[in-house]
Amino acid sequence: MFSENGFIAKNEYLVSLLVLLLTSAFAVILDSLLHSAISVLLVLQLGVVVVSLIAKRWMALGVAIASSLVFNFFITEPRYTLHMNNTEDVVNLVVFIAVALATSYLSSYIKEQKQLLLVANVRSNILLSVSHDLRTPLAAVMGALETLETYRDKLDQDEQNELLGSARSESHRLFRYIENILQATKLQHQGDELSLFKQPTSIDVLIDNVILRLGAPCVSRMPQNVSPILTIQAALIEQALFNLIENAVTFSPDGERVEISFGETQQALLIFIQDNGPGIPVARQKEVFSAFSSFRQSVSKDGGSGLGLSVARGIIRAHGGDIRILPTTQGCTMEVSLPKEEAH
Repeated sequence: MFSENGFIAKNEYLVSLLVLLLTSAFAVILDSLLHSAISVLLVLQLGVVVVSLIAKRWMALGVAIASSLVFNFFITEPRYTLHMNNTEDVVNLVVFIAVALATSYLSSYIKEQKQLLLVANVRSNILLSVSHDLRTPLAAVMGALETLETYRDKLDQDEQNELLGSARSESHRLFRYIENILQATKLQHQGDELSLFKQPTSIDVLIDNVILRLGAPCVSRMPQNVSPILTIQAALIEQALFNLIENAVTFSPDGERVEISFGETQQALLIFIQDNGPGIPVARQKEVFSAFSSFRQSVSKDGGSGLGLSVARGIIRAHGGDIRILPTTQGCTMEVSLPKEEAH
């Protein structure tokens, strides 16, 4: 229900306290119904296990000690007093702490192994991408330059310019693939801790840079009534916007326009990127932002490695924003939100 980087990760203290209160209340109710100290003990230890799995170790230890005190206060005779004057009370406390530590260490080990598996998966996919998506533009560059070198004397100026233009275009595509791979690797390792060097930047300027880099006359920007100045790391946001707009151009039929428009809420600046391509099935809209996921069929163009949208989302989220796909009857509309509290 909640991802590791979602609600629980941001509210570990609150969730731990809530688990403690719920298990304590349930334990007291269970004791009044069954009068079974063992059942109560198991319920309280279950709460300790849950907190150990989802929260930091010191929180798990705190819940373990608190649960032991709850058991001592409500269940152990004489009731409604705190006392540690016999061996059973001390053993109960030690068992609660041992459960918390053992479960916490096990949880840390599982998370560490999961992270190593994710890193290995990224490396494997990068190798696959290098062997396929990078080889194609590299072969095109080499072919164009070798042809120019071999047949220069037999080619007129227009043919030479065409070969040079092809080499330049493919080299730019190669550069974008490499840039996305580097960003994907960095985001995989650093995630929300990605270091950002922010400064006030006009989103208008970044959009202009992206359109200029794309050289796509089909991209148009709608009139706007907002002043999109945010404090961001400009190079990263430009890369994210480039990936999104290039994706829209790639999956649009030739001649169909890609429209960029703006909106705003009290908290965020909104950027809408709309294309008239085949769209993305609702059932697969979450997958489209996964690394190396590329299933939307391009219209007479290369579909790419599937890294662009994943990198774009990682960059936007590192800035405190998000990307989502809006429901449309035709094509695909992506909404980028960037928090306005970053603005100056």
